[in-house]
Parts: sequence; C-alpha cells; structure tokens
Amino acid sequence: MILSKKQVLFFETLSDRNHMKKYLIFLLFLLPGLLSAQTEMPNSLDGFAEASWGMTFESIREKFLSMATNPESKEKIELLNEKKEESLLIKRNGIFYLYRFYKTPELLKEVRPKREGATESDPSIDGQTEFRENGILFSVGVTFNLVPSEKIKEKMEKKYGKPRKEAIGDDKVSGAAIWELVERRENPPRGGFAVVWREGYKKAPYTRRIDYFSANLKEVIAKDYVDFFSVQETKTLRDLIP
Repeated sequence: MILSKKQVLFFETLSDRNHMKKYLIFLLFLLPGLLSAQTEMPNSLDGFAEASWGMTFESIREKFLSMATNPESKEKIELLNEKKEESLLIKRNGIFYLYRFYKTPELLKEVRPKREGATESDPSIDGQTEFRENGILFSVGVTFNLVPSEKIKEKMEKKYGKPRKEAIGDDKVSGAAIWELVERRENPPRGGFAVVWREGYKKAPYTRRIDYFSANLKEVIAKDYVDFFSVQETKTLRDLIP
C-alpha cells in the first residue's frame, strides 16, 4: 500500500513522529473494514491493565509514578522515557509498555475550537468534534522476549476467543492475528482491537510484540484526518487568491 503525500503529511503533524506514525497507518487503513463485518465478541477491550482509553497523559503518568514509589508494591516499575502528551515508556516486571497518546493537530483549532467545560478524559463525550488539547490514551504497545506465537495465541484465545482475522506473509511465518473486542450496541462503539505480531526466528513463528488500540479513538483520528485537509486546502486557496 502506497500512501499519498497528504496522508504522509498528516501523520507527520501528529505528536509522536517516531512511534505513532506506523500505528496510525494501521488504524486508519487496515482496521476500518473489520467493524462492518464482526459478530459480537464475549469481551470488550476498554483499555489496558489499570488504564482506560481516553485517560490523559498526566493521569496515567501520576498513576505509574505512585506505583513505582510505593514501598509496599511487589512489582518493579520504571518510567524509562516520556514525551509530554505523546508517549510514556514503562518497564514493568521486565516487560516494556509504550503508552501512546493522541491530541488534535494544532491546525484544527481554526475549525474546532475547544469548548469551555469540555471533558478531556472521556472520548465518548462529543468525541467526533471536540478539540483535544491534552493527549489521551488511544493505544498501548507491549514488547517482550521472543515467545512461540502459538503459545501467545493460545493465551489470547482463552481470554478473548478466536481472532477476527489472521494474515500470514509470503514466508509462511511472519504476519499478524487481530482480535476485535468491541461492544457495537453502544454509540459510539466501546472497546478496541488487539494485534499479535508474528516474525520468523529459526524458521518458526515467534512473537515479541502485541498492540492494543481503542476502537472509538480510531474513529476520532479518522475524522481529524478529513478535517485537517479541509482546513489546509481552504488556507491554500486563500493564500493563492488573496
């Protein structure tokens, strides 16, 4: 799949250029077709561990700082890196967790000014139209030592059931399995997606990364993409024809 110049430009305006771009590409262009053909799943994915989709950067940061400095905690938690309103990299019991946050591109202030009294922490409240100045959680990436993919898949199936879709590469080893864990009877849909990635190691499939995404915020990001270029084209025409 080849992205247009507009699509690339939009991604480059988002907050975390190094980590977020490839996941937004996946969100906007590979996941949308799943929502229209999915039967109900036994669970909805409303966040990850102690964090719910839409929580602010500061609230999650404070949560982990509190856990890391609690002398009674039996877990080993380290905050390794942070980019304000963009990402938090946490090491928890030897596993790495990248919490990704989304905020509306600055250009959209011209068409979507932030309203007084708007609730930043809940993306379900006017989530399609509100200007989000603070970063809100839309995805978590988990990285760990290589584990045979079948063992990861078995554990995921025990919790979530069978994956909605699986894709295997030409090498018959690499690929991904996608779980759609969405409660579609609610509006906007509540829940999210889980993606287990496969890669070849000694000619066998192994996994070292799982990504989790918010279904509702996927739609918010897609809406922002459309509005972003509507504003940009208007500005271009105004500058061309004063």
